[in-house]
Amino acid sequence: MSRYAKKTDRRPYEERSFSVRAVHRERADLHKLAEVLIRLTLQKTGESRAAREAARVPDTYRAAPDDPGRH
Repeated sequence: MSRYAKKTDRRPYEERSFSVRAVHRERADLHKLAEVLIRLTLQKTGESRAAREAARVPDTYRAAPDDPGRH
């Protein structure tokens, strides 16, 4: 059997970027503004969490099997 292939050209969530363009309106669309703020906050939170995890020292350390310092 062949592997499933997506038939759309949509980007994965991680590769998406959001931008804001000013459009003058009499009344602000609070629903859209709230959605954009939530998405930007989640994006920033994910980036900072990934940076913290990458810098974190593991609780335990196990040498790799091919580590020359291992006896």
